[in-house]
Formats: sequence, structure tokens, C-alpha cells
Amino acid sequence: MVVKSKRLKKNITQDELARMLGVTQQAVMKWENGSSQPRAALLPKLADILGCTVDELLRGGEAR
Repeated sequence: MVVKSKRLKKNITQDELARMLGVTQQAVMKWENGSSQPRAALLPKLADILGCTVDELLRGGEAR
């Protein structure tokens, strides 16, 4: 997941991202450190907030 790098580029805190998605800050932290992944249902909204595609989130980089 490239959540952290995309989030930082958008200047969004973990807490802000969590509130936008209706999850805890701890959930975002776990996504960023690789100990868990967001639910599939959250991926489109997460991609929209971070300005990327779901494919980029899943592949860990720029869409091909």
C-alpha cells in the first residue's frame, strides 16, 4: 500500500484521513505499516481522497 506517501503528498494527517473514511487513526496507522489493509469497500473512497486509482493502491505505485 502506498497510503502513507500519497497521504503525505496531500498534506493529510492520519487522523484526518481516518475521519474522512469513518475508521480509527489506528486503522490508518496499520495500513501504513503493513500490518493490515483497508476493507475492499473503502478502496474507492480512499483512492478518491488520495487522488489516485484503486489499482495504484493495490499495486503499490503508479498505475500502468
